[in-house]
Amino acid sequence: MVDDELLTLPEIAQTLGMNPSTVRLWVREGRLPAEKVGRKWMVRRADLEQMLAEQPHVGHPRGAGASTTPEDWSEQPERAMMDLASSAQPLGRIR
Repeated sequence: MVDDELLTLPEIAQTLGMNPSTVRLWVREGRLPAEKVGRKWMVRRADLEQMLAEQPHVGHPRGAGASTTPEDWSEQPERAMMDLASSAQPLGRIR
């Protein structure tokens, strides 16, 4: 099941076009549930998708000429969800 897929914090950052320190901050603040597997923090895909759905302001446009007004940010989570759905191969399952 895809919901059990585990993602690393750098994979999430790359998919969302964000700095990895931002994703680490979400985990530290408890906004994004994560668990340590070996030496890496891992996040269930379903938990990431839920956070993106519940917090539509998350994310920001990236690239040349991108506007930074909050009104423009509203589209980012939807694009991020689409990118996430087609991104990383399954990394493992929760036991």
